[in-house]
Amino acid sequence: MWLRLNPKHRRAVKLALGLALLSITVRSLPYLAPIRAKDLVQDDLAVEFRDRNGLSLGTILSRDQDHTAVVPLDQISPHFIHAILAAEDGEFYHHGALEMRAIMRSLIEAIEAKRIVSGASTITMQLARMLEPNPRTLPAKFQEIWLSWRLAAGMSKDEILAAYINRLPMGGNIYGLEAAARIYFGMPASELNVAQASLLAGLPNNPNYLNPYYYWDAAKRRQIYVLKRMVEDGYITATQADQAYEEAISLLPRQQGIIAAPHFLFLVANQLPSEHPSQIRTTIDRPLQEFVEAQVQQVVRDLAHKNVHHAAAIVIENKSGEVYAYVGSPDYFSEAELGRNDGVQALRQPGSTLKPFLYQLALEQRIIRPNTVLADIPTYYAIPGARLYSPTDYSETFLGPVRIRVALANSLNIPAVRVLEKVGVSNFLLHLHQLGFEHLTQSPEHYGLGLTLGSGEVSLWELARAYLTLARLGQPTSVVTTLSSPSPNRDDLSVYRRGARARRQGIQKSKQLSDHPPSMQSPLFNLPYRNAKGEQPNNLQHSNFQHSNFQPNNVPYSKAKGEQPNNLKHSNLKHSNLELSTLSTWALITDILSDPQARAQGFGVDSVLNLPFPAAVKTGTSSNFRDTWTVGFTKNYTVATWVGNFNGEPMEQVSGVIGAAPLWHRIMLHLHQSQEPAPFQAPPGLVQRPVCALSGLRPTPACPTVVQEYFYPDDLQDYERQSDTFYQMTSVGANQQSPQYIVNLPDEYNEWLARQPQGNLAPGKLKILSPREGDLYVLYPTESDQDSNSAVQRLEFKVAGLKSESVEWWLNGEKLTTNSSNSFFWPLGPGDWTLEVKSGDISDRVTFKVQLAENPPTRRGFSIASP
Repeated sequence: MWLRLNPKHRRAVKLALGLALLSITVRSLPYLAPIRAKDLVQDDLAVEFRDRNGLSLGTILSRDQDHTAVVPLDQISPHFIHAILAAEDGEFYHHGALEMRAIMRSLIEAIEAKRIVSGASTITMQLARMLEPNPRTLPAKFQEIWLSWRLAAGMSKDEILAAYINRLPMGGNIYGLEAAARIYFGMPASELNVAQASLLAGLPNNPNYLNPYYYWDAAKRRQIYVLKRMVEDGYITATQADQAYEEAISLLPRQQGIIAAPHFLFLVANQLPSEHPSQIRTTIDRPLQEFVEAQVQQVVRDLAHKNVHHAAAIVIENKSGEVYAYVGSPDYFSEAELGRNDGVQALRQPGSTLKPFLYQLALEQRIIRPNTVLADIPTYYAIPGARLYSPTDYSETFLGPVRIRVALANSLNIPAVRVLEKVGVSNFLLHLHQLGFEHLTQSPEHYGLGLTLGSGEVSLWELARAYLTLARLGQPTSVVTTLSSPSPNRDDLSVYRRGARARRQGIQKSKQLSDHPPSMQSPLFNLPYRNAKGEQPNNLQHSNFQHSNFQPNNVPYSKAKGEQPNNLKHSNLKHSNLELSTLSTWALITDILSDPQARAQGFGVDSVLNLPFPAAVKTGTSSNFRDTWTVGFTKNYTVATWVGNFNGEPMEQVSGVIGAAPLWHRIMLHLHQSQEPAPFQAPPGLVQRPVCALSGLRPTPACPTVVQEYFYPDDLQDYERQSDTFYQMTSVGANQQSPQYIVNLPDEYNEWLARQPQGNLAPGKLKILSPREGDLYVLYPTESDQDSNSAVQRLEFKVAGLKSESVEWWLNGEKLTTNSSNSFFWPLGPGDWTLEVKSGDISDRVTFKVQLAENPPTRRGFSIASP
């Protein structure tokens, strides 16, 4: 027969046989590399988070924020299986990996249109595309076919269908039917009815534009198609389809996937190792968390009229370092309000909240003493390449001489800058790094003396961690977010925990807690948390400080005769002299921050910072009122709060005591509502002595105000030897009972004293207020300077300390005039000048310079008035 064929027919037969052999070979190759069900294990599964007492917080995916859950086929509602088969591949159980007729039709359409027009994809092919997503091109289509053959070679139809259903894109970041059923309806996939199943079966066709939360009408139109196909395939009747379409379907709120602490859960999820349990027990206390969330929202509402839109808070238990509450924004689920930004991790300028650590370092290095007096007076610092730096306080006033207790408690800026100048910016920056402020990465020159006033950027998390170290008297510990045991088993819960348990039991009795398994994550959770700049924070790996079991005592210290406190002999306190000195500085800072009398001048005697129990606290306000902070602690808890705007908009005159402090106050009261905290430990190794409030020295009878202050024992000899010099007796009345005193401050306070509303220099002193020593004036010649009748530019010479006596004005050794006025106007002239004033036996002098400007001024529209 073969010989009877002509050569043309023989070639055709050979070609046909070759193609058949090639087809058989190609079709057999997948069986050499089959893909089996065990090869498709989904390990990026949702993780359930619970609070410290076992209450559900929510469920999210551990790493890539895609929300998925896997269930076997027998735990999927038959209604959904029918719906998805009817909608996507009605002949799934009756054909192989491919449906050849549909494939040929799709190829012809693609060749004619030069693009993929219709997919003709079977469920097996769709699963292949899920496993290896590729652009819709012809080469990609062939690759999809090859992968489909391998799937069919290694898996049964049921296994393919189960893998497919568990990977279906169901809107947003929801993947798999089980996750969709729990998020949208709050039920497992096995309980779906026809209406719910047909609605969900339509979503994979276009999950972005059929999301029922956003496109309900489109999802319902797709449901019509699914129900129609189910009727055609005989799964339901037309009547059942109509009933399913008309059935009212209720969707759960979008945030149902997370009950509380969304920012915290994403923080923990991003830190989980690749191998982790499906349920994580966190340190969060849910009742407390929900209270703090409510207070954050309330504070923002209260301050909305002052352009305040965001706030954040964190609560840490001091002994363990465990995070009990963590609120990153008022509403995580509000995209319009930038709710996903995490105010706990956001980098912002901290205002004055770093000052306690500067004073602690200066005390530890003995650069200052507890009774040191600092000058809060106008001060100018020369900054290379820039204008003079002159720090001011929020009140724009100056208090003159202040002890460090008053300076820190009232958050005075100039004394802090003076201390930083002595400590050194690089030294302080190193100290902050050791405390965990890892985002202060610039050079000391970049921050300059403004570092103590908040010129760098830190996070609320870093501040809370540093103040936790302060609360633990310098003993650092890790900040803990998860607990190792799967269920609560703690005997050392605080009084608050017992109160929380009682409240929680009441909630359970009132049926406010659902008995259903926790709902899955909302479709809104498709983005990880961000900081206020929209950046992914990189400080998720926290310092690995070793936990310390050090527990300070609360026995008061002896204040008489410099005796060593008895409680230093306690067996639990075995410290070297260096360790004791370090402990004393941390305890002294705590003592200052918890002293309501010390901060009364700046904050009042009844401020929101005062609590009915011992609490140390510090506020901070960044420039232009962009950020407000309040961070403080008791013996039990550290609480840090921030109020501001994520976009950096300034608030309307909202300082730390107005913005963040009320939030801090409410949280602290709630934490200690069942029992007040113990008092703070007095600074170990220090002794108290009376000092004059103004000078910080041993008081004399002339001192009007005497207070107690701490001293290092080795400074007591200086204390006894040097008494107060700020107040001096001037005369004694006739009855010998009415001595008269004057304030005699060092010369550096002269200008400040002269500028006080009711203040004058001490008798016998004269002070030039203008010009100041070293001032430089630039003289701009005018076009009419040659005209003898033209007005000239003049400089006011001004003095203080003059009563009614006459004063002589001398310039470069030449007498200008004699008068009884405290000012004199001098026509500016270029040169180096020495101004001297004399009144009787007292005098003062300054030097200044006047230069001609190289270029005439370009500004117009102003003039200098003649005196």
